[in-house]
Amino acid sequence: MAAISNLGVGSNLDLSSLYDKLEAAEKSKLTTITTQQTNSQSKLTALGKLQSSLQSLQTATTALAKVDTFNATAVTSTNTAFSATTASSAVVGSYSVSVSQIASAQTLVSGSLASNTAPLGATTGGTRTLSIQQGSGTPITLTLTDDQTSLANVVKAINTSGANVAATTIKGSDGNYHLLLSSKATGTSNDMTISVSGDDTLQAAIGYSAGGSSNGMSVQTASKNAKLEVNGIAIESASNTVNGAPEGVTLTLKSATTAPENLEVSRSVDSVKTAIKNFVTAYNNVNAVIASATKYTPVAKGDDQASNNGALLGDNTVRTVQARLRSLISSPQSGGSVAILAQLGITQDPTVNPDGSTGNLVIDDTKLTKALNETPQAVTQFFVGDGKTSGLSTQLGTSLTDMLSTSVGKEGLMKNATDGINSKLDLLGDRYEAMQDRIDATMARYKAQFTQLDAFMSKMNATSSYLTQQFSSSSDSK
Repeated sequence: MAAISNLGVGSNLDLSSLYDKLEAAEKSKLTTITTQQTNSQSKLTALGKLQSSLQSLQTATTALAKVDTFNATAVTSTNTAFSATTASSAVVGSYSVSVSQIASAQTLVSGSLASNTAPLGATTGGTRTLSIQQGSGTPITLTLTDDQTSLANVVKAINTSGANVAATTIKGSDGNYHLLLSSKATGTSNDMTISVSGDDTLQAAIGYSAGGSSNGMSVQTASKNAKLEVNGIAIESASNTVNGAPEGVTLTLKSATTAPENLEVSRSVDSVKTAIKNFVTAYNNVNAVIASATKYTPVAKGDDQASNNGALLGDNTVRTVQARLRSLISSPQSGGSVAILAQLGITQDPTVNPDGSTGNLVIDDTKLTKALNETPQAVTQFFVGDGKTSGLSTQLGTSLTDMLSTSVGKEGLMKNATDGINSKLDLLGDRYEAMQDRIDATMARYKAQFTQLDAFMSKMNATSSYLTQQFSSSSDSK
């Protein structure tokens, strides 16, 4: 008998529907596993967000653990002949600056050349080498063929060579051309020397060396070094950007002065405030992430828990992180007149925010500004301490480093937590595959049994029909 391809066809029984119901019942065994997988993946995602917020807090904390942050300075004067920026090494004070000359770059110009496209060099059938040297630097060398010695091609070769020189052509009113070479660097130490070996004709057209008797080019603009005085001390620079005059200050010269200008360097309260505000923002962001991850929606007694609870509700890792941070934030610091954040105008808000977070830091800008202006050293001591074991930022930085550590043998609680969830997901994956294999085997067995039943019932139905027909024929013959 041919195999029955559809269950129940031969027996006229609804075996296919029964098979589907049995399969649905078997697959329901996977629901528990998939629910656990979904919950674990949600926890892993939430831990990732918490870790990211802790890393941001670590970055902000690191800035507040550096003395340089609190030693930041700024230029508070308005100057016209120069602009200035400061580093943390700059010393607060007033400086007199006089600029007698700003630096300029050398410019060379060739004699009159009849064509922009005709070769300037000799036809040698070979190559020649164009060399461009600035000061005592390493020369840039260009190899040119006969058809590359035109003015246009020389300009192209120089501009694509990487030399710190700009080349162009100028067409005069007489229709003739001139090659113009400009040093991109100012100062006499960057003066140009142009030489050609292997082609005396091209050398005669565009060659140049200081004091040379047969130069093809001449100086159009002479280079100059910048000259200035800071508090009466003479300074000369090849560049208009002058560093270390005074220490920690960078001057950018714009023009000569008609009279000395005062450069005022003051302590930068604004940059310190920005660093503190960044820290407060990062801390509050951690609070918000924790509030979202541990959100709880109350339900009536006997009802199922809400489906929108936080993925890390009741998680020990989150509780540990929150407890450590709050303990450090509220712990007093010793060694200075500032012991707690509240003395700087930074307090914890006990109210519950719309996102569910509480204990956010709030800044009283007036009080913080006053502390930074009147007791800057005490503020530095409070945050930095000894840079090892004391100081709020130092202690908080150490704690965050421990929490976020991924070093082998020194794994922090965040890595341990994520590793634990990943291990659980691996086990759940194995359980899912094993359960699926068992379900597949069970359903294969059911299908075989149903197929046998279908075939048997089909035979029985055929036998029944045959006997009925025989009995009917026997009765009719009587």
